[in-house]
Amino acid sequence: MSRLPFLPTREMVLFPGTASPLYVGRERSLLTMNFAMKTKNKLVLSLQKNSLEENPVLPEGVHKIGVLANIVQSIPLPNKSIKVLIEVDKRVLIEDVIEEDGILFAEYSVISATEESSPELTALKRKVITLFEEYSTLTNQVSAELMVQLKGLRKAGKIFDSIAFNLEIEENLKVELLEILDVNIRGYRLLEILNDEIEIASIEQKVDQKVKEKINESQKSYFIREKINTLREELGKTGGDEETDELYDKVKNSPLPEDAKQKLEAELKKLGKMAPYSAEATVSRAYIESVLELPWGVITPETLDLKIAHDVLEKDHYGLKDVKDRILDYLAVKKLNPNMKGTILCLAGPPGVGKTSLAKSVADSLGRNFVRVSLGGVRDEAEIRGHRRTYIGSMPGRIIKAIKNAGSVNPVILLDEIDKMSSDFKGDPASAMLEVLDPEQNKHFEDHYLDMPFDLSKVFFIATANDLRSIPGPLRDRMEIINLSSYTEFEKLHIANNYLIKQAQNENGLNGIKISITDKAVLKIIDEYTKEAGVRNLKREISSLFRKVARKVIDTEAKSVSINVKNLESYLGHPKFRPEKMKKAVSKVGVVNGLAWTSVGGMTLEVQGVQIPGKGNLSLTGTLGNVMKESAMVAFTYLKANLDKFQIDSTVLEKKDIHLHFPEGATPKDGPSAGIAITTTILSVLTGRKVKQTFAMTGEITITGEVLPVGGIKEKVIGAHRAGIKNIILPDDNKVDVEEIPEEVMKDIKIYFASTYEDVEKLALEK
Repeated sequence: MSRLPFLPTREMVLFPGTASPLYVGRERSLLTMNFAMKTKNKLVLSLQKNSLEENPVLPEGVHKIGVLANIVQSIPLPNKSIKVLIEVDKRVLIEDVIEEDGILFAEYSVISATEESSPELTALKRKVITLFEEYSTLTNQVSAELMVQLKGLRKAGKIFDSIAFNLEIEENLKVELLEILDVNIRGYRLLEILNDEIEIASIEQKVDQKVKEKINESQKSYFIREKINTLREELGKTGGDEETDELYDKVKNSPLPEDAKQKLEAELKKLGKMAPYSAEATVSRAYIESVLELPWGVITPETLDLKIAHDVLEKDHYGLKDVKDRILDYLAVKKLNPNMKGTILCLAGPPGVGKTSLAKSVADSLGRNFVRVSLGGVRDEAEIRGHRRTYIGSMPGRIIKAIKNAGSVNPVILLDEIDKMSSDFKGDPASAMLEVLDPEQNKHFEDHYLDMPFDLSKVFFIATANDLRSIPGPLRDRMEIINLSSYTEFEKLHIANNYLIKQAQNENGLNGIKISITDKAVLKIIDEYTKEAGVRNLKREISSLFRKVARKVIDTEAKSVSINVKNLESYLGHPKFRPEKMKKAVSKVGVVNGLAWTSVGGMTLEVQGVQIPGKGNLSLTGTLGNVMKESAMVAFTYLKANLDKFQIDSTVLEKKDIHLHFPEGATPKDGPSAGIAITTTILSVLTGRKVKQTFAMTGEITITGEVLPVGGIKEKVIGAHRAGIKNIILPDDNKVDVEEIPEEVMKDIKIYFASTYEDVEKLALEK
């Protein structure tokens, strides 16, 4: 085994019998090269596997088959690098690469390629040279001197190596040829590569010919077109055709800002010089028309009357008193200060509570045009800012499209489901929305397609969201959040009786038919056919009910229809959900009613626990998030730290594991609010004490036993009331949130407050 200085090469595969200049610039490489030139003027070279690595890991980062080379000449360059002329001698197998004082050394052994003269090898050599000649003719990349040199070589191996070095092919193919030691096999592989390259070169030649022919045709058209344009300019036109002239007149007479007008005029001049039906002309014309279609300077007169706004909101929506008050407060300020900037309204709440219809009502009360922009599933920044005109099929972003559809510069634009945006490699649309919703920036909002500023400061933006946690912080800070909570059963009953039933009767052509539906039947639909925070599914079920009624009216020619609890199933089929109120209030060991907030409102979250043989470990099931898992560990640790306080037998944990399960495993669950419920479940399992099923609880637990406040109290309490819970335990710091709970809910339940876990234990667990 021999040892010489070693140099890794980037994007250069060297072959024996060839000479090539080599540029050396990396620190380690310079030290190695200088050492090699001072010693034997020899070194070992091999290609890096990853050319982007500045300092590859050796020897893994280079190919094992390299070459032995002689240094012929070196020239220092101004940038401290060196240009070196090398002659490659032989193939080598690199056993190891060692670094000493910054200098790389390779331990190697020379590989001798086997070559025996045979008729097959002679024929193979001639075929390779013939194909290489054909390749050189097609590509014009091979010098005549090289062809003469090749014909003077006798050894097939040297011929194959020289051709492989001079071929314009991918590095991996050259490495493959370098590593084939059998000359016959190397020759056949080289034939395959040459055939592929010749085919590609032939196709390229055909393409070049077609392009040349088209260029000749276009040159002819260009001269003719230039003559026409010259004549038209003499007549006072801009060039092009009548359609171009029409566009020019539109630009001249449009209320565009001066900068935008100049930009379009420049674009029109370019359009006039293009072939009328060329792809470039089509793109240019579409751009000019898109800009002209925008409502530059068109302002809808505003009728900001608070009484009208109040009446519209009351007419279209039941309840939501706090929400309506906040909207009216906002409109009052806007009336006093018409130039008010800043606040963007964001209506946040579960699906079906009326966010979209509220935004429409705001637009109606203001007398402004209304446009809805759906943002659900938007992942590309270009959806907001538009595509640059360099892309095929480019178009403006959704905001500019909304302005165009609205027909004015001051519409109400609803940004629906702003929390459903996501990001990928194409950019972050939420970042683009920052400019849209920032009153300091949106006066000069620049869509990539328009490539000119457009004033969005007069637009009244209203956003809707189901989950505020999904909205990035900087974007959330630009909006004034108005929370819409779940409807109670009583509110749903009122909405159904006063809005949904009348609407469904009208839509299904039953105005002439007397239809009576009992309140109990409506409540049964609410409890057993829907499971939601809003009334969207309730509306759907009532519509389905009235379609069945319509069919009955047609079949029986009935003039009146009565619907009650007894005959409801004959119209809607069996109930879709088990009513939560059917839960039995019998105390149980290891079963606790927690409270959770979901995208469809508040609901009870049952926590179940059992003992199993083990060594004192805690296992969790039910599709839990990281925060919830941490809450469970905190609860477990707190109880283990207070065994004596809660009279827990310490020997139990030596022989038993605790398994906690959260039913409805397919539903993801996360957050700290189940902390006290988890603690109660574990304590019940360890002590055998029963948990009162008339209680439900929510609150975060600390490792010292403190009960911390949580969010979504109103929704959670409504959910507990829906489930027939009579007693609720809340954190002491959540007392202020109780004021938001509707009176019809509060009269049926009793709320207890806890500041430490001892308070929870006394209330929820039997003695």
